[in-house]
Amino acid sequence: MKIIVQLTLLIIILHKTIAAFTNDINFNASIKTAQILIKKGQTEEALSIYLDLNEKYPNNYSIIRSIKNLYIKTNKYDKGISFLKSQLKFRPERENGYIDLGEFYFLNNQIEESRKVWKEGVKRFNNKQFYRSLFSLYSRHNLDEDIKNLLKTGRQKFGNSFLSYEAGSFFQSKQSYARAMDEYIIYLSYNKNRQNIIQRRISRMSDDSDAVEIILSKLILISEKEPKKFLFLLADFYFQQQSYDKSFQTYKKWHKSGNWEQKKWLAFANNLRKESQYIIAVDVYNYILKNSKNSNETGKALLGLAKTFENQVMPINTNDLIPYFFDQNVFFKNSYKESTSISPIHLQNSLSIYDSLLFSLPKSPLLAEAYYRLGTIQYNILQDFDRAQILLKTALKNNPPKNLKLKIIEQLINVYIGQGKLNEASDFLSENEDPSNLGIVKQKKILITLLSTNIDSVKNLVDFELEGITPDDPYFNDLIELNEFLTRYTKKNTSSELKSFKHFIKAEFLIRQRKITEAISELEFISDKYSQTEIAPLSAFRQALLLKKIQQFDAALNMSMTLEKTWIADRSIILTGQIYELNFKDKEKAISKYMQILNDYKSSIYAEPIRYHIRELQNLTAK
Repeated sequence: MKIIVQLTLLIIILHKTIAAFTNDINFNASIKTAQILIKKGQTEEALSIYLDLNEKYPNNYSIIRSIKNLYIKTNKYDKGISFLKSQLKFRPERENGYIDLGEFYFLNNQIEESRKVWKEGVKRFNNKQFYRSLFSLYSRHNLDEDIKNLLKTGRQKFGNSFLSYEAGSFFQSKQSYARAMDEYIIYLSYNKNRQNIIQRRISRMSDDSDAVEIILSKLILISEKEPKKFLFLLADFYFQQQSYDKSFQTYKKWHKSGNWEQKKWLAFANNLRKESQYIIAVDVYNYILKNSKNSNETGKALLGLAKTFENQVMPINTNDLIPYFFDQNVFFKNSYKESTSISPIHLQNSLSIYDSLLFSLPKSPLLAEAYYRLGTIQYNILQDFDRAQILLKTALKNNPPKNLKLKIIEQLINVYIGQGKLNEASDFLSENEDPSNLGIVKQKKILITLLSTNIDSVKNLVDFELEGITPDDPYFNDLIELNEFLTRYTKKNTSSELKSFKHFIKAEFLIRQRKITEAISELEFISDKYSQTEIAPLSAFRQALLLKKIQQFDAALNMSMTLEKTWIADRSIILTGQIYELNFKDKEKAISKYMQILNDYKSSIYAEPIRYHIRELQNLTAK
């Protein structure tokens, strides 16, 4: 008997489970059918399905919302009103019912009825969520007067800051900037920890030039009344408007008002440095050092100060119009800073501060970065590879965080290459290979193999990587370009083609060792011995660029001009123009060469940049 009862119960449960499962399938199928019908424009048929579903599932709000949207889409407001009234009668506790019904009356031009329904909803529910929903609806329909009344009654009940952020966003969207600022100020008065959000809103607002003076006047006024809360916001706005000195002075006022938030001061100084506002940045870092009481933050300020001087050591040349090839490709990118001059004062200041940091904070977590920065200066500015190696290895021993560790490993590989020690570079890679740095390891392994002129091996490595890499990978384009480079210049597989290619790569290796004269000799050898090979024009162009680098401008010009009938003609013509413009200060001849690009090489990827540059030169000449 007991067994029979158990079996009966089991059958009942099974039956219910199957029924529920079947219902779910039918429900989902009906929803999908309705969606397909809507896409086809068969709204009446879709509406019929949703109404049937509403009968079966009266508590499912997603169905009610779909029905509501279809009535709006077809402008059948009367039917929508009837439907929503019946729903509200069935479920009077549903807040959205009053919002939706009122909206339909509004859309049907029954304004008084709509307000009556909304008023009834406010009276019935009288909670924050209902007010927010109503505010959202008023905003959608630009009901300014209703918004004003809602804010008044809502703040009487829930406090002065209620809906201030939402109201600020609404007035900002309507370009009512003064009202928007008033609301944002109210919001911040009660929500100091939300400062970042308001900063972003104000920043977006200031994109409209008409808003700038309004924002500024509002911030100045409120900062005078409540300096502790609002001077930082004013300082930040001055920074956004590139009034850097005013920003600094405002920061100091903020400090004097009783605030000292060192993280914000450090962010301010770092941002000044990034904007190349070095003089003010130095003053700010020194101000932090004078007022800081936290050793770690002091270390960060020292590090920032050193970086500021480091950034000024060499004026970086950025006036070249064209790249060599694969301009940003990790396998060909020049890791040295290029400049015709350095600032000994800034260099000494930078080195002294880094040394001071090492001495004064021997146990600081910032030591690794200080050693890294010193090693980087030795490598890419002073080109003392041995000293760079010592400093970078010391950085590695000081427990650097993950991202910095990757930078150190990468820089050490560069140093080994600079020393001409490819085997040591390869061994170091093997010693430091782990899952966190596979990307760096793979790219450097390919580079080392390439510089070793082991053509078959580097091809195999590239092919292997391309099989497993996706377009989302940061090295994807670099690998594709390298593969094309290898294919183009080694595909003929003749003795002369392969030998000329190896000499070219040997020159690249010498460049990385800063042996520029020797690199030029390798490239000259290609021109003399293998002038008919595929890589010869590129080799000659590379030689011209190196001659320009070591200030042999006449030789560079002659070399460049010999290439104007080759496949590299557009780049060589531009290089000729650059030498006339930048080195011989002859703008007329430069413009004449640049015009060749527009006349004879209209399809060149450099045509548009050149067209723009010609206009710049002509404007300067006219002045």
